[in-house]
Amino acid sequence: MTRKEYELIFQAFKSFRVYMTPDEEVLSEKILDDLFYPEFDKLASDDLKELVADAEEALANESEIKSLNWH
Repeated sequence: MTRKEYELIFQAFKSFRVYMTPDEEVLSEKILDDLFYPEFDKLASDDLKELVADAEEALANESEIKSLNWH
């Protein structure tokens, strides 16, 4: 889901909130969470994997540099 699609759904719920019962308001929030967080988590997961890979590479390079300095 793109940000534009999510924003459209968010604005639709926001516009109709005055007509919602309290239970429907809670349900609309749950729907928005269900739509948003999987996409957000996927992005965060990909970023985290990249960060871990970069850190592992930096550590590997650091140990190579140290071994060169000690010999």
